[in-house]
Amino acid sequence: MKYALLIFALLLSYQSFAQGFDANDLDSAARSAKGESIMFQRSVDDEEEEALRYQEELRQRQAYEAQIRAQQEAIKKAEEERRRALRPVNLFGNTLKIYAVVNGEIITSRDMQERANAFVATTQIPITSQNKEIVLERVFQGAIDEKIKIQEAQKNGINIPEKELNAGMINFAKSNGISLAQLKSMLKEAQVSESVFKQQMKAEMSWARLVQRKASMASKVTRNEIKKAIDAITKDTNKQKFMVAEIVIAKKDAKHIHELVQTLRQDPRFELYAMQFSQSPTAKNGGYLGWVSAEQLIDKLSSALKNMKEGEVSAPIAVGTDYYILKLVKKYTPGVDKMPVPSEAEVKSLLENKKVEEIASKYLRDLRNKAVVERKS
Repeated sequence: MKYALLIFALLLSYQSFAQGFDANDLDSAARSAKGESIMFQRSVDDEEEEALRYQEELRQRQAYEAQIRAQQEAIKKAEEERRRALRPVNLFGNTLKIYAVVNGEIITSRDMQERANAFVATTQIPITSQNKEIVLERVFQGAIDEKIKIQEAQKNGINIPEKELNAGMINFAKSNGISLAQLKSMLKEAQVSESVFKQQMKAEMSWARLVQRKASMASKVTRNEIKKAIDAITKDTNKQKFMVAEIVIAKKDAKHIHELVQTLRQDPRFELYAMQFSQSPTAKNGGYLGWVSAEQLIDKLSSALKNMKEGEVSAPIAVGTDYYILKLVKKYTPGVDKMPVPSEAEVKSLLENKKVEEIASKYLRDLRNKAVVERKS
């Protein structure tokens, strides 16, 4: 009897469960889910959100790709413009004529043209209507110095053989990260003959040997000089200092100095221009004076620096027989910045280089003063 009651109860329970979940209802629900199990069916809002997210990702990817393409096009255009700007500019027409005579040796218009082309190729400074006269004066003075240096070297028994010139060309190419073949191709494209390039190298190599002879003893630096230099650097840490680069041009040669300043404010390569145009011994070092305090400079220069911002280039500043153009590289403010102190080896090298440059500068200046230069054009 007990088991019969239990079986009857189970049957009633089954009937109740079956009535609550009709098979037709299940089938209808499955069809409305479009084939998906109703246990995992997503809402319409979820599907729309996913579609919107996909569209946004697609839009961002397309925008990024468009930006990359625009940047690549801008780089390509800038490179094309740079190459166009660096193409040789015909400065003297097609007539060969004597441009100048230096101690009896002539400089022709062709010599000037090729040296102007070489200037553009090696410095990457294009000749423009704005800087044409400045560059021509620089090229002319370079051509004069080239003659003077070779003439002086020959007087002192110094001659650079062809083998060394060839090795010099290889070293020049290597130091610029190109092969000798690429260098020759570059010269050809710039319309500079290999003989002219070698002549310029010969002048510089000869000059380096002359200066080395002259400065071999005079450029020695003592430990006392090194100590004094380090003391001078470290003792004034409570004073404001300036890291400065300069370009110095004599007033008699500064007819186009305002155009040079305008160029320097557009072209960030101040140090390169200092090496090419400055008449100061600091030119070889990119015009750098190093850290200086206001007290170390004359009032005109220190006043200009105090009112300048880092990276700014000054207007021409007249000082005696020269014009100065300054670039404020960095300011040192006591209590805020930490003054870097160079090592003894760095100071020794700096002092030696300074002495050599001073000797070389005086030597060349004396030779220029003695030279007989007749400008024909």
